[in-house]
Amino acid sequence: MPRSPEENGSSIPDASVARLATYLHVLRLFSEHGVLVTSSGQLATAAGVNSAILRKDLSHVGANGVRGVGYDVRRLTARIALALHTEDTHNVALAGAGFLGRALLAHTGLGRGFTVVAMFDTDPDLIGTTFPAAGVELTVAPMTDLAEHCVAKGVDIAVVATSDAIAQQTCDAFVRAGVRQILNFTTVSLHTSSDVYIRPVDLALELQVLAFNASRNAGEELTTKPAADDTASHMSTAQRSVAV
Repeated sequence: MPRSPEENGSSIPDASVARLATYLHVLRLFSEHGVLVTSSGQLATAAGVNSAILRKDLSHVGANGVRGVGYDVRRLTARIALALHTEDTHNVALAGAGFLGRALLAHTGLGRGFTVVAMFDTDPDLIGTTFPAAGVELTVAPMTDLAEHCVAKGVDIAVVATSDAIAQQTCDAFVRAGVRQILNFTTVSLHTSSDVYIRPVDLALELQVLAFNASRNAGEELTTKPAADDTASHMSTAQRSVAV
C-alpha cells in the first residue's frame, strides 16, 4: 500500500525534518523514563522550540494531540519514525578517523535509522585500527579502498570528516561510488552534481552564532542596568523627600 505524503516525508520542509529528528530523540528518552503522554508544551520545552513551531512541524506528519490530554508518546514516536524513514536502516561510511571522526562514530546509536559500516583514513597509523561502533568493531580502511567498500556494503550516506585539503577529492570518491547523500564536517564548500545532496555542518560557524548570542545578551543586560539604577535613585530621592 503506497504511503501518504505525510508518511513518505516528501512534503516536509528541511527545517522541519531537522526538528522532527530532535522530537523523535526526545520522545524516545520520554519512553525510556516511562512517560506515556506528553503535552505540546512539555515536548517543545524539551526540544528547545516553542509550542507553535512544534505543532506546525507535527502537522507535516499528520500528528494531532488530544485537547486537554496531549500526545500519546508511543504513537507519536511511531508516526515521526515512519515519516523520517527510521524504520529503514541506512548504511553510512565515515571518511576521517581522527578525533572528530571517532567522536562522530561514538555518537551514533542503534535504532536511529543508520549504521556506520565503513570508516576510512589516509594516516598509516590509523589504518587497520579498530573502534567500537554500535556494538561491533569497525576497522579503519585506507581511503584507496573507499569505492570497493561502499559498493560492497551498500553505503547510501557518507560523512566527510577529513582535513580540508582532501575534502573535495573524498567527496568525489564517494560520488563515484554511487553515494548521493553526504554530510560535510569540513570548512570546504563541496561541489558536485545536482543529484547529490550535501549537508554542511560547520562547527566553527555554530560557535560564532553562540558567541554572537552571548554578546548580544550581555549587551542587553548592560542596557537594562542603568534603568534599574535610575529607578532605585528616584525611589531613594522620593524616600528622602517623604522623610523631610
